[in-house]
Amino acid sequence: MLMATMQALLEKDKERFLNNMAAAKSSNEAVRTLEQQLSRLLTAYNEEEESEEVKNTAMFLMETLSSSAGLLDCDGESVIWSRSQYREGISKPKKSAWSIIFFILGLLALIAAAGILIYLTDAIPPSDNMIIGLCVALVSSIFLFLSGKLSAKKKEENERELYAETIPDPEKTYHVLLNSALTADRILEQIRNKELLKQKKALLEEKEELKKEDLALLSDLLESAYGEAENEYAKQVISEVRFYLHKKKIEVVDYNGENKDLFERMPSQSNGTIRPALVIGDTVLRKGLAAGE
Repeated sequence: MLMATMQALLEKDKERFLNNMAAAKSSNEAVRTLEQQLSRLLTAYNEEEESEEVKNTAMFLMETLSSSAGLLDCDGESVIWSRSQYREGISKPKKSAWSIIFFILGLLALIAAAGILIYLTDAIPPSDNMIIGLCVALVSSIFLFLSGKLSAKKKEENERELYAETIPDPEKTYHVLLNSALTADRILEQIRNKELLKQKKALLEEKEELKKEDLALLSDLLESAYGEAENEYAKQVISEVRFYLHKKKIEVVDYNGENKDLFERMPSQSNGTIRPALVIGDTVLRKGLAAGE
């Protein structure tokens, strides 16, 4: 019986996995999606697997992968700096009403100071004229200074930090998971082959208390039952013998035209199984007998 592989099960579930990964809005959600996929993969695999040792190994492998799923959320702080950090930005704010008022007052005071110093020299003694003119000029300077202060170009640093969270790519994550499934399949196949080797060795050494004579007797019983395949009692015998041998890890194989190496041939115009072959793993315990050209 051909067992399912992790690779085949994952490829079968590819579309759903990619859709769920694409729907993840954060690395944390992507990790949960991956863990759920590994759980589904393990459940589907163990439903078809018969060996308890292989099932346990598969569980340990999936637990290892699941515990490593958190690596998807191991990105450090991502800081993206705007290009404006490398130079100072100059921004010119809008002029306020007070800036305009102080400018007008300063300008008027400057005109008044000039008028006092130039045109009122005859009306006012020179010493007083000079003092008044300088005072008015000083007031003009203060007004103009305040106006300029309010409307001065303001330097500011346009330096900003933009924080970004990376989300794992669904396709890349799938291919990494697929490679992990291939590795798991190789390990599980080795475990399965070792177990089959032990079973074959135990059977061949008659540790399962199934002697060669008993095997031959069961094979002959199947041949007799196959000869009366339409009989209900014969069908029951075939079913019970198959089940008994299956518990011993021995498969009853019928002739299908492509497994000729498992059968002895009896010339006949029609093809069919006269006696099924008894096989464990890739070892033929007893060849079957088939009719056909």
